Amino acid sequence: MMIDSGSLPPLNTLRVFEAVARHLSFTQAAKELHVTQAAVSHQIKSLEDHLGIKLFSRIKRRVLMTEEAQMLLPAVISAFSSIQEALEVIREHDAEQTLTVSLTPQFASNWLSFRIGSFYKRHPDINLHLQISSQEPDFVYGKTDLGVYWGSGNWEGLQSERLMTLEYTPFCSPELLDQEQSLKHPLQLANYRLLHEFNYEKWKAWLRHAGADEVRFKRGSIFEDTNLLIHAAIDAKGVALCGLEMVQEHLESGRLIRLFDESILSQQGYYVVFPREALERPLVSLFRDWLMEETLGNPEEENMAETETMSKNSIMELA
Repeated sequence: MMIDSGSLPPLNTLRVFEAVARHLSFTQAAKELHVTQAAVSHQIKSLEDHLGIKLFSRIKRRVLMTEEAQMLLPAVISAFSSIQEALEVIREHDAEQTLTVSLTPQFASNWLSFRIGSFYKRHPDINLHLQISSQEPDFVYGKTDLGVYWGSGNWEGLQSERLMTLEYTPFCSPELLDQEQSLKHPLQLANYRLLHEFNYEKWKAWLRHAGADEVRFKRGSIFEDTNLLIHAAIDAKGVALCGLEMVQEHLESGRLIRLFDESILSQQGYYVVFPREALERPLVSLFRDWLMEETLGNPEEENMAETETMSKNSIMELA
């Protein structure tokens, strides 16, 4: 297949776009790329002109992604990852210093992307190949060393260790509360559009746990992608029920706010998965230990915290 290079935007504009989309901030993207904010704005304007679409909008000093930008971002992330992998192969780096990790899009975009810098800083000589995929683990033909997947921990012939359980609770943009009446009690959710992840079941379980069964949950929008759900909430399109661990960066930045103390825990979770003999490779063991450290911290403290949290929350099983 011949690619029409004239139809593709300059690579640097896509690099700048990915940084702005990840941070939802021109200022933070400029700091990361070591350029001025004016240079970032120029690159984004150039990309928008090339594509003939608007990628970002500003509302009350906040940067929001358009629907077109949300569609473009996963493809850009995947493309850069593929380019990086191809370049590493071409340069023929020592295979012993190369680690290939497969990740789900949700985990990669909403958790790993904000923390992977600490791994690079600690291990600058390791060539890390990140494969973004929603497919089941493939350690034979996919040439993957280990992966992070969502499930119950039962993958035939593979070893798995639980990284995290998601704590589901409602979030929304502060802007939504500015536009609508106050939201002090779960029953008042009847006045808001609900944003659903994959199906209605999570909202149904949470409303029951919060004592708001009478709120009609089969309404609003269903998103087949967690990234789109989160950005819809940031864009003040409604109230989203999402894993607390997946929106931590947006909570800290103030783009999203947590509405209630009530939460429910997923029965499934994210697992690090690998062939049983994989830990014989030092790099596999090293990355697995780093993941555990980032997600669990002190194992004894985590076990105590998890026991306490589970005693206060309902448990739900995700489809």
